[in-house]
Amino acid sequence: MANFTVYLKNVSTGDKYALQIEKIAITIQKNPIQVAAPKMSPYLFDLGTYKPVINLVGIADDQSTSTTESFLSETYRTPTAYQLSRLSTDWWYDAGQVMYLYILMPPTTTGQTTYLRYKTAIQQVSLDYSPTTEERPSFSMSLVSGRAAANYPHYNAYDDSNAYVGT
Repeated sequence: MANFTVYLKNVSTGDKYALQIEKIAITIQKNPIQVAAPKMSPYLFDLGTYKPVINLVGIADDQSTSTTESFLSETYRTPTAYQLSRLSTDWWYDAGQVMYLYILMPPTTTGQTTYLRYKTAIQQVSLDYSPTTEERPSFSMSLVSGRAAANYPHYNAYDDSNAYVGT
């Protein structure tokens, strides 16, 4: 069963979606250089470049529902299949239109909300309608991103008052 652990926010339009996600895959592609050398092992250079790609697989509702989730004092609603299909053409990343993807982590023992926050750009959205699930099609979405924003590259921690408590 999909749950709301991923939130997508368009800062310029104010659209906020709670995605019903079943699978998250984060791939980080690096680009080391390999230079062949005659009669010896090749030279390897890793310049530290990387390209994160986030792949999401989930379920969308074909009809609008009133289902919402609250996250960081903001309300996120579940998108319809139509709204998801429009993301690829209506949302783009530039200086005036920033998109954030939040991936919640399991709650900590102290009740802190931990999550990864990425600046992202949508690369691909695909909806899959099948005869038995036409009212709830599955979708896949690929987003290119930068590194997660955090005090540490992988960690954000906020308490219920939205005050940062990370170390």
